[in-house]
Formats: sequence, structure tokens, C-alpha cells
Amino acid sequence: MKKKDRERFVKQATQLLLSLGAAHEEDGAYSFTLETKAGLLRLQVTENTTSGPGTVFTRFDDPEAARELVDCNPASGKWNHFFFDGTVETAIESLSFWLKIIMPEQSPNDGCAGTT
Repeated sequence: MKKKDRERFVKQATQLLLSLGAAHEEDGAYSFTLETKAGLLRLQVTENTTSGPGTVFTRFDDPEAARELVDCNPASGKWNHFFFDGTVETAIESLSFWLKIIMPEQSPNDGCAGTT
């Protein structure tokens, strides 16, 4: 995979996180935080150096709550997504699928001003 494709993965994964409400994290090993059904999820998007588009390293602050939704590490809360095969598009589709599972439900009127 070419460097420009790996860079595109990082850009698109970052855009996905921001569209889901992620906030930039200034300190620590993770660049973003995201409020989920299981509490706070910390995330770091990186491009792979050898094969595939990239990796998204994540860790839940509350592994016990997260285990009710996904198969994260029960002790550390780590829930990493390694994309060594496929295209940037398939990696982003997979990441989107998994993140949407853990996102809080939105009411049908969220973001609609003036509705009752």
C-alpha cells in the first residue's frame, strides 16, 4: 500500500471520529476521546508502516461496561482495530461498523431545532 493511501486512512478515520463527536485529547498516548454507551473510549489513529492502511488503538476507561458490548481486553479495556489487509475504504467501513455499535442511541429529533 502506498504512503498516500495510508495517509488517507488516517485522515478519513479522523474525520469519522470527529463526525461521531470525538474530542481531541492533548495529553497521553491517545489523541481522541469519545463518549460511548460504555463510557469514555480513548483512541489513537496511526498509519501502518509495512502493510495495510493503518491501526486504531483504543482503550475503554471502564472495561467491565465495555465487555457488555464488545470483546475488549477485560483487564485493560484495550479494543484495538488492526487493518493489515484490504483497502482504505474497507478499513473505514469496518471501523464505522464497530464504532456505531458502541455509540449512544440518538433520538429522532436530535439536531432538529424547533421540533416537539
